Parts: sequence; C-alpha cells; structure tokens
Amino acid sequence: MVFRSNLRKKKAIRMSFSGRRIFQLPALTLLALAACREEEVSKTELPPRPVLSIVVADVESVRQATYPGRAQAVREVNIAFEVPGKILARPSDVGTTVKQGDVLAALDSDPYVARVHALEGQRAALVATLENAKTELTRREQLAQNDFVAQARVDDQIALVRATEFNIDAVEGQLDEARLNLGYTTLEAPFDGAVSNTYAERFQNVTAGQPVLRLLDTSRIEMEIAVPESLINLEEYVEAIEVEYASLPGVKIEAQIARVGNEASESTRTYPVTIVMEQPEGAEIQPGMAGRATALVRLPEDYAQTGIQVPASAVFSPNTSSGDEAFVWVIDPETSTVSATPVTVTSFADRGLLVTGLEPGARIATAGVNTLQEGQEVLLPKVGE
Repeated sequence: MVFRSNLRKKKAIRMSFSGRRIFQLPALTLLALAACREEEVSKTELPPRPVLSIVVADVESVRQATYPGRAQAVREVNIAFEVPGKILARPSDVGTTVKQGDVLAALDSDPYVARVHALEGQRAALVATLENAKTELTRREQLAQNDFVAQARVDDQIALVRATEFNIDAVEGQLDEARLNLGYTTLEAPFDGAVSNTYAERFQNVTAGQPVLRLLDTSRIEMEIAVPESLINLEEYVEAIEVEYASLPGVKIEAQIARVGNEASESTRTYPVTIVMEQPEGAEIQPGMAGRATALVRLPEDYAQTGIQVPASAVFSPNTSSGDEAFVWVIDPETSTVSATPVTVTSFADRGLLVTGLEPGARIATAGVNTLQEGQEVLLPKVGE
C-alpha cells in the first residue's frame, strides 16, 4: 500500500511538472509572436508622407535668378457710359491712340437736353410764383398792422412762401442731376492710352455701365513674376532688374519692383511680384508679350553668417517643455528621407524666421513638421499639383 501511494505521488508530480511545461510553451510562443508584430508595426509606422517643402536660398542661384512673365498695361479699364442711351458717335476704334480728355463715344443727347429745359422751365415758374407770394405777404403784413386782415391770412401766406422755396430747392436738385446726366452722354478718355477692344457700335442702345470699349495705358508696362518662397526675403538686396522680350531681341529694359504679394501660392509656393518698366526708345512693348526678368542681386559679404530666412512653420522643438531647442527637417534629395537638423533662431522676419545652421540650397519641410519622424520617407508634390 505504501509503495502504491508513493507511486501515485510520483505520477502526480510528473503530471504537475508536465502541466507546467504544457502551459509555458504557448507563453513563449506568444512573446515571440508579439516581438515579431512589434517589429512589423515599427516598420509600417513610417509610411511615405507627402509634404510641402522649399529650397533655402542658394547664393549662386540668387545671383543668376531669371523669371518668366508676360507684359501687361500699367492701367487698363473698360469704359462705359453712366447713363443709358443710343450711341451716335464712336470715333475711337481698336488701335486708336488717345489723349486724356479726348472723346471716345457720344450718346444721343436730345432726351437729356429736353429734361434740362423742362426743369429749367419749372424752376423759372416757381421763381415767379415765389416773387408774387413774397409781394402778397408784404401787402398782408401791412394790412395786418392796421387790423384790416386777420393774422391767420398772413400765416397762410408765409406757409405758401416757404413751400414755394422748398419746391425751388427740389427742382434745382433735379436740374443739377439732369445737367450731370447730360454731361455723361459724352465719354472721354480718363488717361492717355490706346483702345484695345470695342464692345458696342454706333446706333446701338446701351445701358448704364455696359462696356463700350477697353482702354490701356501703355506708357509703362508691368510684368508679374513668380518668386520662390526661399528668395522672396532678398528683395532688399536687388540692385537692378533687366527684362528681355523674345519679340525685341537685343533690347534690355530696366525695371523696378512695384508690388510684392503677401501670400504664397498653395501649389507652387511662390510669391507674386509685380515689376514696372518704361517703354524703351525705338521699340514698343505690347501687352501680352512674353519676356524674362533677371534680378541683379548683390548680397552682403557676411550673408551666410547673417542667417537664412525660413517659414515659421518649418521650425519645431522636440522638447515640449522647453522651446530653446529648434530644428528643421532636412530632406535628403537621394533617399527622400528626413533628418532633424538643429538651427538657431536669430530674429523674426516679415515672412518667417531668420536662422543659422542651414546650408544654402538645402531642401526643408515646411508643413506637418511635428508629425514627421527621423528617417521617414516623404513624397514631394510635383509643381502644379
């Protein structure tokens, strides 16, 4: 009996030990599977991500920057009558050169002349009525002093005089408007220019505000060019701008910056810059001509040490508790992966931050920088997407 009891205990121990082995093997397997899954997840946590980016100013490319554009008139406007009517004259045609004050078109003025005459007649009649009313008022006031008429009749006459004066004021206001409208029947050139298009012919009835012709001021020419985000801050270093047109070979025209846009294009990340130039001697630039503008830039000798301007959205700090550390994501042109590069913010600029620590010509991410990770692959959108 004792032997059987010991045998049962040994079997129980073996079964217990064997049971532990049975339960331990699946646990080890689960740990191995979990490690593999973590490794797989870590590999798939960094999918390629599309980002916006810019190339920070490259000194050599700045000095040789050339931008395409098309000529446009410095002023261009559609000319229209301010009153409706029938066009009786339109001496200006497409290509006609006009001076300020020249007649461009004229309406049939007879209805407006008649209106002026009618109101002048009403005013003359009211003036005569007012004179008679004042004479009668004087007579009644004298009679009232001797108690020959009641004061009520004097008051009635005073009211008539005032009402007539008010009517005269109203008619004079209408007469001023009618005379203005009569003047509006003649369309004059608001500035020197050339007629580029016509929209209405003689004997055609037009409404107020309906375009009759288009006038361009070509004494000076404008051109809008697209300047990259990385170069827009170099405006102060531009010494001169030269413009060449394919239709005017060998002719170089000096230009100046007229306006700089404050908002970059979402697709191309370029700023619109408008340059203006005078017409060259011996040639004439026509609106629509294609040309290229070359900016002559002279950078200071210490430009590289002064700093490079980058958008504020490109700078991030990995330490949320301290904003002293600043980084930008530099994109490797060969692998399209990002790496955090430390920079030092030296000052705030009009369109971003002035930083040191970047090499001119480096491409950096400008949006979503807080969600990128070291070594993550990025996708750069094509221009125009």
